[in-house]
Amino acid sequence: MPSTSAQRKGITISSPSDPARPRDEEQRTRPLGEPEPDRQAPEAAADISAWEQPGEPLADELADWTQEPEPAPSPSLPRSDLAAWTAGPLPSQTSSLGDWLQGPIELHAEREAEDAWSTSGAVSGTWRPRGEATRSRSTVPSPTDGTAAGQGPAVVEPAASRPAFRGELHGLRAVALGLVAIYHIWLGRVSGGVDVFLFLSAFFLTGTFVRRLESGRPLGVPRYWLHTFKRLLPPAAITILLSLAATAALLPASMWQTVMQEAVASAAYVQNLLLVMLQVDYHARDAGAASPLQHFWSLSVQGQAFVVWPLLFLLVVRRARAGKPVRRPLIAIIALIGAASLTWSIISTQSQQQIAYFDTTARLWEFAAGSLLALALPLLDRLTGARRPEDGQAPSHRTLRALTGWAGIAALLACGVVLDVSSMFPGWIALWPLAAAGAVVVAGHSGRRWGVDALLSTRPAAFVGDISYALYLVHWPILVIWLHHSGQERAGLLDGLVVLSGSVLLAWLVTRAVDAPVRRSRWLEARPWRALTAIALSFALVAGAAGGWWAFLHREQPQPPVADGPSIATDEVATIAPPDVRPYGWQLGAQWPDLPERCGGEWAPESGFRHVNCQQLLPDDADAAKTLVVVGSSHSRQLIPALLPWAEEHDVQIVNLSMDGCSFRMLSSETGYCGGYDSYVLDYLDQVQPETVLTTVTVTAADSADETMPSGTEDAVQQLLDRDITVIAARDTPRWEQDQYQCAEAVIDAGGTPADADAACGAGVEDKLAPENPAAPLAELGGPEAGVTLLDLTSSICPGSRCSPVLGDVFVYMDDNHLTRLFTEETLAPAVTRELEVAQA
Repeated sequence: MPSTSAQRKGITISSPSDPARPRDEEQRTRPLGEPEPDRQAPEAAADISAWEQPGEPLADELADWTQEPEPAPSPSLPRSDLAAWTAGPLPSQTSSLGDWLQGPIELHAEREAEDAWSTSGAVSGTWRPRGEATRSRSTVPSPTDGTAAGQGPAVVEPAASRPAFRGELHGLRAVALGLVAIYHIWLGRVSGGVDVFLFLSAFFLTGTFVRRLESGRPLGVPRYWLHTFKRLLPPAAITILLSLAATAALLPASMWQTVMQEAVASAAYVQNLLLVMLQVDYHARDAGAASPLQHFWSLSVQGQAFVVWPLLFLLVVRRARAGKPVRRPLIAIIALIGAASLTWSIISTQSQQQIAYFDTTARLWEFAAGSLLALALPLLDRLTGARRPEDGQAPSHRTLRALTGWAGIAALLACGVVLDVSSMFPGWIALWPLAAAGAVVVAGHSGRRWGVDALLSTRPAAFVGDISYALYLVHWPILVIWLHHSGQERAGLLDGLVVLSGSVLLAWLVTRAVDAPVRRSRWLEARPWRALTAIALSFALVAGAAGGWWAFLHREQPQPPVADGPSIATDEVATIAPPDVRPYGWQLGAQWPDLPERCGGEWAPESGFRHVNCQQLLPDDADAAKTLVVVGSSHSRQLIPALLPWAEEHDVQIVNLSMDGCSFRMLSSETGYCGGYDSYVLDYLDQVQPETVLTTVTVTAADSADETMPSGTEDAVQQLLDRDITVIAARDTPRWEQDQYQCAEAVIDAGGTPADADAACGAGVEDKLAPENPAAPLAELGGPEAGVTLLDLTSSICPGSRCSPVLGDVFVYMDDNHLTRLFTEETLAPAVTRELEVAQA
């Protein structure tokens, strides 16, 4: 431990690996006659005086926008003994071997601490106990400054102050990250640790900018952005590139497209927006499935806040230049934003929780909470008699502080166990982990050996805190890849320990090899364009890798090799592995059927309808012999490829008026998502007057043979018949509890045959469909010159009374309920053509 006298001189503890600026360089750049800068002076105090005292004008507006003075390095202190590993502060000087083994552990009061991932960003303003002289901004000459009379006024140097390294907050990072990793690996749940990181990010960021305002320094917002993303993006880019490589080597092809998209979105800090889009996109592949990069959503929320939040401090720059206090107006501004965000979060969580979970606007109130605590903490510390260890004085209410700290940690540990965080957050219930973290911050130094601050300040906690950013980055990809490889829903005790140990090792390597060198590089910080180049290069590497992989897969593919024997029939399950089973996993996004033309000409609807994308087969000026309109849900739409051969032969215009998730049925009481769709369809049919309409008239269940004809379907069909429209009433296809493509893909990738995939994933038709078609009574309906044709494709989809995931060399399903376009074209088209020929005869 450094001596008290040394501490009272304001020494800043620095890592031995921090490069020092050469003295001769400072002498070359310092103007003649300017005194040598105080290399030990930390940032300005962020205490109660800032609420009341005016100050001198800050930097000019241009400098305030563009500059951020680079802090001078500070000397280091001697190495402590071996006991420092488990108790007390960390040693700041190590041998080369010890430094390599221990990792970049930095116990020093870093001048800037912008976010919760900053390796040594546990600085909370500048500490000054009660009674110590405040920092002066006065230009009145000091009688003791040694200035000779008549030589003009001299600036009074501020009183020496001491940076407050919050070792317990550095350890709090370790607790939050440990909870995130442990809950992910063993419990398969969300812990609330991410909310703590949002809270701490705002706490440190706000402290940084308030110190700049109160000390007369320019805000330097653009440079802050460059500094922050230059530090955060390179380790993230390395993790993304490693995840792409592991995905190509170890994960099934059906996940490739998703991971490529998420890679670019993660590097651009918009991963949360992509996940929101996938949640509302009906065609997205299993948006809830875990991908190796899904955890980047929280980093995207943080990144977006890092861009927006510093702009708030620009609102009080003029006030700071006028010497007025800035904390009260900042509290008012941030409280207003926080209240609006919390209100929206509560409403959105109740109505659309899966979207709210990734929504930045629903999370900003957590950021606001951290900022409000940072703004109020100096006053709280003054009122409660807080002290830091280096003061040499015990704080007031020591026992209460220790108990408060332990209560905060206990509440944080219990959060993920007591609450279902994944389904309840980020509404008001997220106050739980934020209040828990706030309790640790407010408790501060307790002065008790059994206080939680003593535990959080130990070297093991600091080590995890040092690698916390890299550990967050790497633990999730390792876990997801292992679970996919092992086929488990979550890890067991032993393999979970292996995953955690491997994550810690890789995180340490990433921190040592990438994070620390980039963060400490004075060369990158010296010029803004260098930091910008590092950011751009990191993004370009990710975008180039993902885009290049995508382009490689979508180059012109050769035809699959032909087997030596006869081709496999499409109505049988092969007992030998075909050379290729199509479509390939990365082609699934193209398996949704679409028609080539937007509705136009005489087929253009008079008005649009939400979620209806009207498409047509022939151009606007085509002279079609007949018109066939497809209405109903995506289970009607999936049959469009089977209609094309007949339509092209008979010059029939096909119009797709389907609406995903909505059956065509007459229910006057239906509201919500599907409300009004039936009326919209009838209005369009009255306008176009088609000869034929195809719609699905039954609905199957995923977990049983419970197949029904929805109420209102018979009335809807009769409405069409009364308009002299022939109705093709299609029976629904089987639905499944699991993704049939991924299930069969896993078996075949492991060397199995379609027969093996059938045994693992298929089912008998009696388990998936009703014994008789529930829509049979529709065949008795009729109109003046129209009738109903029942279209039952069960014998083609489930030949031999067996519903298999692979028939011939083609996957039947693209997910858990939709047929692949390839299967529909190759297998169902002949059967549909025969039925249509009969219906139109």
